[in-house]
Amino acid sequence: MRRLPLVLLAIFVILVGGRYIYGVLNPASDSKLIQDALKEAIKASKEGRPGGVLDKLSDTFKVNAQEPGQRTVADFVKHSHPDIALSNSTPVIDGDTATITSDVVVTVDFLNQKQTINALGVKMVFKKEDTRDMLIFPAKKWHLSDVTVPEGAIPGGILP
Repeated sequence: MRRLPLVLLAIFVILVGGRYIYGVLNPASDSKLIQDALKEAIKASKEGRPGGVLDKLSDTFKVNAQEPGQRTVADFVKHSHPDIALSNSTPVIDGDTATITSDVVVTVDFLNQKQTINALGVKMVFKKEDTRDMLIFPAKKWHLSDVTVPEGAIPGGILP
């Protein structure tokens, strides 16, 4: 009976370590990692889960050279449940930076009404940043660091 917790802990460590080693030996392509992160963030935003969105944003995240701040982004996601559709999600990768240029359709709940915003030529810049997997293992992950939306594409007061 005394050994049961130790055996369970050992199995857990083996499984976690094995998953980490498998990921190191069989890494996904950067393009797939970026597309997966984007899909997860879009799904989380549609569901109104700010944590799922903030996990994919860089600490230096900017929209049109302005930093909206994590609290602003979290409140926007929680209250507006933005549904985002991209015409292109294929990144152009250059080292530790990747860019996606796409037409974007954003549907938000604004003042209890659905509003749709069409923005042509939105530029999204991703950066590969140092982070930790499972709070232990050092890793590099892609985070959205900068979004440039053409001037006049967003009515005032809708987006952060």
